[in-house]
Amino acid sequence: MSKIYQIFLTCGLVVTAAPAFAKQDYARLQQQVLANDAILQSLQQSQSAYDVNQQYAGRLNNPTFNVELDNLGNSKLKELDGPTTMIGLSQDIPLNNKLHLRKQLAGFQGSNNQFEIVKRQAELKSELRTCLSNWYVATQRAEIFSTESNLYKRQVNVLTEKLKYGRVIPSDVQLSSALSAESALRYQNELKKIQYQKNLCSKYLPDLPNQAIEVPLDSNFSNRVSLLEQESVLKTQLAKTQLELAKKEAVPDITLGVGVRNYQETSDKVFLVSTSIPLAVFNRNKGNIAIAQATQANAETQSVWANRNAKIELENKSVEISNLIDAIKQYDSTVLPAANESLRIAELGYQAGKISLLEFNSNKQIWLDKQLARYDLWLALQNQIAEIEKNYVTNLEQEYGEQHE
Repeated sequence: MSKIYQIFLTCGLVVTAAPAFAKQDYARLQQQVLANDAILQSLQQSQSAYDVNQQYAGRLNNPTFNVELDNLGNSKLKELDGPTTMIGLSQDIPLNNKLHLRKQLAGFQGSNNQFEIVKRQAELKSELRTCLSNWYVATQRAEIFSTESNLYKRQVNVLTEKLKYGRVIPSDVQLSSALSAESALRYQNELKKIQYQKNLCSKYLPDLPNQAIEVPLDSNFSNRVSLLEQESVLKTQLAKTQLELAKKEAVPDITLGVGVRNYQETSDKVFLVSTSIPLAVFNRNKGNIAIAQATQANAETQSVWANRNAKIELENKSVEISNLIDAIKQYDSTVLPAANESLRIAELGYQAGKISLLEFNSNKQIWLDKQLARYDLWLALQNQIAEIEKNYVTNLEQEYGEQHE
């Protein structure tokens, strides 16, 4: 077997688990991306503000300090009671568990921020997979084009020697030279694409590895949680709490007061206790209640829709990924070996004069198409996995915990 065909046979990539060092490298790159993202850092830093907001959301309003000076200007009343001075405090007391609901609303704001953190992490992981996969595929395509270019150069050299002895016509040499130049150009363009893809990846990782790594496959989607579904659940819970609070706000707060009244003429002191209860004659909160009811109904409808569609889409993605894996396995076990062998026989046949140059070039094109198609399938597989990583997470509570590690 010639050396050139040994190169052909190594172009196929079997769909197996990536080496342990590749998985470790990829996990390390993921952590670097998450640590370097400014948007994610901003969301994580703001979480403490939401925690403080929830801590103070359920507290009472500040008390009111009251001072009253009575009977200072009327001389006749002075003879009766004399001037009086009252000092007191009054406090609004919410009824119907309003403070708990207000604290609960503040908690939902913090939960929404946590959700945005998880969502941003999922986006970064998905974009990193897509970027590194494109970079890796560009390097593999460059190797294929390099092999093709070397094959054409070899063919031109053989034809040039045969032309000296009149065994081929000049047009065959001219055609092979033109195809060789075209192949060399494809190889040079693919090298530029490698740098282009690497530059794209540098947006996420300032310090990239020198060589593209094979991104490990992830086909375990059994414990995935839909981010869209989780977002709908949060909106439904928020709308339910807002509706409950809107109904409670229709009942006015009562005001309790305590104080001391001092009679200056007799130096007597009287302790006072007061209360005021607004009459709920006009319910100005009906509009808020109606809006909260409509918001809750809409959130519940969207939650049912998101729950159903998320499961269907995940199942469909799993089917597509399974089909791509099967196709890649078939390429590695059947298609690529057959294409390699067909090309080997075609070259021997052309050298023996049994097939024409056109037939030989046709076999080379088939070989090239199959090699490239194999990596197109692999890239499509990675894109499908990246889409799942973007829209589904393995465990939402676990993701929340990782934010503070």
